[in-house]
Amino acid sequence: MPLRERLGHAVAGFGQNLVYNVLSLFLLVYLYEDLKLSSRSIAILTVVLTGVRIWDAVNDIVIGLLIDRTRTRWGTFRPYPVLMAVPIAVITSLMFAMPVPEDESQETRVILLVAVAYLLWDMVYTASDVPFWSLTSVMTGDEQERTKIVARARVAAMLALAVMTLGGPALGTAIGWGATAAITAVVGMALFTLATFLTRERVPHNPDPVPFREAIRHLTSNGPLHRVLSSLIIGFGPTIFSVGGAVIAVVVFGDVEAFTILGGALIGGIIVGLGISPLILARTTRRNALIAANLAGAAVFALMFFTGYGSMIVVAVALFCVGLTMGVNLVCTTAMIGDSADDTEVRTGERIDGSCFAGMTFTTKLSSALATMAFGFAVARSGYEADGPVTGDMKDLIWLAVSVVPAISGVLSVIPLLGYDIDEGSMTERLRDARAARAQTPSLSD
Repeated sequence: MPLRERLGHAVAGFGQNLVYNVLSLFLLVYLYEDLKLSSRSIAILTVVLTGVRIWDAVNDIVIGLLIDRTRTRWGTFRPYPVLMAVPIAVITSLMFAMPVPEDESQETRVILLVAVAYLLWDMVYTASDVPFWSLTSVMTGDEQERTKIVARARVAAMLALAVMTLGGPALGTAIGWGATAAITAVVGMALFTLATFLTRERVPHNPDPVPFREAIRHLTSNGPLHRVLSSLIIGFGPTIFSVGGAVIAVVVFGDVEAFTILGGALIGGIIVGLGISPLILARTTRRNALIAANLAGAAVFALMFFTGYGSMIVVAVALFCVGLTMGVNLVCTTAMIGDSADDTEVRTGERIDGSCFAGMTFTTKLSSALATMAFGFAVARSGYEADGPVTGDMKDLIWLAVSVVPAISGVLSVIPLLGYDIDEGSMTERLRDARAARAQTPSLSD
């Protein structure tokens, strides 16, 4: 695979995640601090955003099925990054340009505007994200090379997260969140188009699209995929820190700049975890590595609860360790979803990569929705409001949400993986044999 193709896919992921992270990291800060929503409005907005994310997560499967039916001279997945770039940039900018409410009726209007804008954003983002990750399973049929593509893309995503974590608060303070979002959206989506212009699809699809009913049947019978997705949903806990990290920094540590330190530690751990994942997976299976990573992450979160938030250094070290486990988790789950698409081809002779990776996007959004709900209710329950006093009870309640919940979800996330049964070592040979057998089978028209 040419160097420009390997780098092009990774750089595209960097650009995409610049945009994703400006929204996921700072939208709540913008809504809480700039628009100064009341506790009542925060609680209502939490419910609304959770509902929007769950509804849009369900739509992801439909979008994945539609993407699988795409047949162009560019391929099945390559057209989408360039087609979705402008809509994503525009809607991202609008999300940070809401009118400041002056009374409760205007707060209600803002909540409705945010909900509609977020629903539109999620839909167009999904139409870019599913094809981007689906490319990892069709750029090459080699299992080791595929793992490296996933790892590079994940590292690029974490570098984008690092850029926004380290530079976002300062940039938002200097030029405002609206300008920060607009600049990030334009730059990020320009880079994202490289996924269209610098990649190739090498793993063949059937010339004719898989009929909807057949595709749904393949999707619903894909047991290994269901187990991976179930594990991702149950293990939503660590997402709480990603969703509410900036608010945690303000409430628990008294300064949004603390997010730079804590977020930097988490991201550093994730990047190291992504980097060592290929070495780990050369010695064990993805399933076993994923189980070990989830249990280790749960143990660290449990320790965080007992050690508390008194020392930022201790918290930063713990988050670095959490990041290590998250890095391994990201590589393993993405590769295992690709394996489930391969397994479907072996069993049925047809590929549904888009539908499988739509499942990953579905679980990401559902996990984010669950994390937003858990954290939003913790903030609302604590009574925190912008410019109001912060009490010890507020800090304790929020710390409980970001430590105990991830610990419990991490342990429970292992249960679905116990029945995951794809033989990774023989997959390449099984695919080759299945394709050879199909090539020798005459069609009905012969």
